[in-house]
Amino acid sequence: MNTFANIIPAPTKLEYTSESLKLENISTFYTAEPFTGFAPAVQELFKSFSFDITSTAPDSAALAIVHSAMPEEAFSIEISPDKAVIAAGSQAGVFYALECLRQMLFTATIASPKGAVLTCGKLEDAPRFTFRSFHLDSARHFQNIDVIKRMLRMMASCRLNTFHWHLVDSQGWRLQLKTTAGLENRYTKTPGYYTADDIKEVVEFAAKHHISVIPEIDFPGHSRGTLNYFPQYACCNAAENPGEICLGNPASKEFVKNILAEVMELFPQSKYIHIGGDEANTANWEKCPLCRKAMQENSCKDMRELENIFMRDIAQFVIDNNRHPIIWGTCSGQTYQPETTIQAWLDIREPLRVAPNGNKVIYSVHTSLYFDYPQNLSEPWETWMFELSERGVYMTDPYIIWADKVKDCIIGTEACLWTETVPQWRIIPKILPRLHAYSECAWSDPAKKDYQDFHRRKELLEAAGYMDHLINRKA
Repeated sequence: MNTFANIIPAPTKLEYTSESLKLENISTFYTAEPFTGFAPAVQELFKSFSFDITSTAPDSAALAIVHSAMPEEAFSIEISPDKAVIAAGSQAGVFYALECLRQMLFTATIASPKGAVLTCGKLEDAPRFTFRSFHLDSARHFQNIDVIKRMLRMMASCRLNTFHWHLVDSQGWRLQLKTTAGLENRYTKTPGYYTADDIKEVVEFAAKHHISVIPEIDFPGHSRGTLNYFPQYACCNAAENPGEICLGNPASKEFVKNILAEVMELFPQSKYIHIGGDEANTANWEKCPLCRKAMQENSCKDMRELENIFMRDIAQFVIDNNRHPIIWGTCSGQTYQPETTIQAWLDIREPLRVAPNGNKVIYSVHTSLYFDYPQNLSEPWETWMFELSERGVYMTDPYIIWADKVKDCIIGTEACLWTETVPQWRIIPKILPRLHAYSECAWSDPAKKDYQDFHRRKELLEAAGYMDHLINRKA
């Protein structure tokens, strides 16, 4: 068994020989500064395969974790007949190396720990994109903290480093905030909300797995539930269908800013704050005297321009608070400050449109990266969905055919799981079968991608018990 040849996501560079290192000979290890904190993780890793390993001096260690001048998140694993050496330049690099080693140990022990060996050689790895994200909609259907932690563990195993948390929508407001007190108890599908302590627990757990969290508060659309509870911020003619916040009411904008200020306090480490900005219906705005007056005062030719003014002001508020706003790409021709990141989800051409403005782009186009779309049509699905297979996810390339035009603006990718048809008990089954395919889109060199080889590696890891480990491992 070549233990170097069965790793997901596929490494950047790989060389191996016919020699091997016996696992039973890896009984000692050494962790150099600044990686001494990984010692318990090393012992836990080997203990899970029935091997005891103890800390020792560097000269006598069979496994050494050393510091090397490498880019952030990069790492190497070199194995000789008498020693294994992990090198990295950052905590994240060591973390990913150990996850990679975990896969190697699963394949090495597929038959039995007794007599198991690691293939000798050297692996060098670094990510294609610095931004590798997964999105979860907790607004439609609520998920408890344990499920979210399990999801984060799976993300970390695939070397994903960002969790985009969709926390509010028309169907539910999942944050307990002073600004919106009482709103968290209103929902249309499943009950539940997150307290400040819950948020802290998730953020800290994510950080331990080298995952940053992006909270999303979606305005001005997707606001029906919010406006039913706070009707003073809806258009005056929208009592029966208050789907969008009133653009012409100055109090509405202050309401949103107050919410975002409190959200930024809850997520102090979040570099990005997602402010929504898509799928707003203009019908109520068109009939609203305040919106029509604001449109005239701002010399807007239509309500989309007024919406753009509203969202640019909200984005500037986030920028002024030293964060980076993210807005869903609307393909409406509107532009935003260069500091605003555009999440392209509707059209593969969106990066082409915004690149000249200086905006960075997250590639999440639904035809390739929406995990709520069914893997097969026996699953529940909405009328706008179609089948999205594992291979369909795997073949995704954010550059499409325009690498020379978009490679400098695309910072990375994001797979999204919306939950209109996905209650909590279906979250993990929806994520896992396609998550590893997505990981190679986010991490691996596209020139090295090979779906048949990926499928072979995945099947071997399944046979070795690695996928069961991901599902059942305690958070």
